[in-house]
Amino acid sequence: MTITIILAFFAAFVITYTTIPVIITIGKKKHLFDEPDHRTSHKDITPTLGGMGIFIGFILSITLFVNFAVTSEIQYFVFAMVVVFFTGMKDDILIIDSRKKTIGLLIAISALVVLGDVRISSFYGLLGVFELNYGVSIFISLLTFFVIINSMNLIDGINGLSSSSALISSLAFGIWFYLDGGDESMQIVTIIAALVGSLLGFLRFNISPAKIFMGDTGSLLVGVILAFLAIKFLEINWATSSTFRIANSSPGVAVGFLAIPLFDMLRVAILRLLRKQSPFKPDKNHIHHNLIDLGFSHMKATFILAIISIFFAIASVYLAISGVSLVILIVAIFALIITSIPYFYLSRKNKQKKAKEQS
Repeated sequence: MTITIILAFFAAFVITYTTIPVIITIGKKKHLFDEPDHRTSHKDITPTLGGMGIFIGFILSITLFVNFAVTSEIQYFVFAMVVVFFTGMKDDILIIDSRKKTIGLLIAISALVVLGDVRISSFYGLLGVFELNYGVSIFISLLTFFVIINSMNLIDGINGLSSSSALISSLAFGIWFYLDGGDESMQIVTIIAALVGSLLGFLRFNISPAKIFMGDTGSLLVGVILAFLAIKFLEINWATSSTFRIANSSPGVAVGFLAIPLFDMLRVAILRLLRKQSPFKPDKNHIHHNLIDLGFSHMKATFILAIISIFFAIASVYLAISGVSLVILIVAIFALIITSIPYFYLSRKNKQKKAKEQS
């Protein structure tokens, strides 16, 4: 099985790594660029079709190396990937409105949740709630998919950030699934290996100076995969008798694995509501924007956020003995504080600058 995992990784890496240069060439010839505007952190026009390379490497690798008989929901997972791919591609090339994008995502994740039965069946003791009825389970699962997908879409703002964030989260999940060692868990490790290989193949071309961006195609795909991993982490944790079982705190640990994207999105939504704006109104108040405005380069900002993400992943595992509610509370408090520090420091700096200009 370990050989299969290694092969899945290398296949995805090689396919993505060799495909991306071709996509860059096509993007330049067909003028499929992301042009800088007031919301972007880059200055040069750059191809946006990196998600295509990630998809090709990932989907071919899992088709070759994942045992569909062991993971019965994988056919719906592949269906969801294809639907999300075409939804993201259309948005990257033509730009579609948010309603059409939402419909595409809903079709994809509904197949996975309803037909594939990839859903959250319990609150695992959070707020004293355990088993959920089917309707509530479906709603919570769809909501979870949308939240994680949007968090990954919003964190894709500077070079290397979205892919490195996804790498850390997927590796954190992958280590647990590998230690669990069950048949289904090992197939999920193979899926993670394919994702890691694809992301590394793409990352080589996304570090500064970036030659290509992953676009919505990539960020939506990665979001769906991470949401799938998070829900499988909860469900297998609850059912397994593994030595590494952390069922009572698994939602808190999963939140810790995704802390920076989730809580940066929450923090920005709160700021917008406090200003009486729509929480969906785009702006440049995300933590990566704040770090860039403070003078950090793309790669330094990405490195800082990667280190923080690793910290939260490790800390959430150590906190697991505290129980699910306490884990989520501690992770939430510290994540909101950490993601707010650059914003408040920048605000203070701007106020001091204005005061000097007026004096």
